[in-house]
Amino acid sequence: MTRALPAGTLASVVRRLRSPDVLQVLGLFLAAQLFIIAVRWPGQGGSNETWFALAQARLLMLALASLAYGAAEQGRDRASRAATLGALVAFAALSAPFDIACYAASYPAVPLWWSAALAFPETVAYFGLGLALGRAAAWARLGALLPLLVPAVLVAAVWLDVRTGVNALDPLTAPLAVAPVHGVVVLVLSGLTLFTLAPRRVSAGADAPPREDA
Repeated sequence: MTRALPAGTLASVVRRLRSPDVLQVLGLFLAAQLFIIAVRWPGQGGSNETWFALAQARLLMLALASLAYGAAEQGRDRASRAATLGALVAFAALSAPFDIACYAASYPAVPLWWSAALAFPETVAYFGLGLALGRAAAWARLGALLPLLVPAVLVAAVWLDVRTGVNALDPLTAPLAVAPVHGVVVLVLSGLTLFTLAPRRVSAGADAPPREDA
């Protein structure tokens, strides 16, 4: 049978969201977006292009935070990883009103559904990449270099997409136009990430004592 999700899963996410390190990052994340809006918002009669800068910065910061927290979760149990991922998904949800408000003011050609939905699988996908990076760094005994490896991986993903001309993982250009390849890649990575965090399946009689024949 399938093991049910722990009753305290949501409570674990809330506790993780209230932890000092996550609160600090969340505060910086939201403050950065408010700063971008304040700087880019045009004066009276000007053309409003605030959304373009905000959308790129938002997705880039979500990718970087997810990659960093995923790498830091190496060695922790599944419940801890799921709680951290839940807190990061909350980052995407809490920042969505800024994105939608600026979208309404800027009237970009990209559809709203793409901009609104992309942040969530992007967050999960980069968290999964972070988990893989953390495991690889631990295997290679390079855990002390994670503060350098995390931004290096993100820069490498952007550079590779620019060189190949295929937007597979680049969070900078992804929100500016519907990119089917990018959507498929992040959905696949998101699915793999959620699969690794899902409760394990156990057989109905796995925990039953052996039966003795008469």
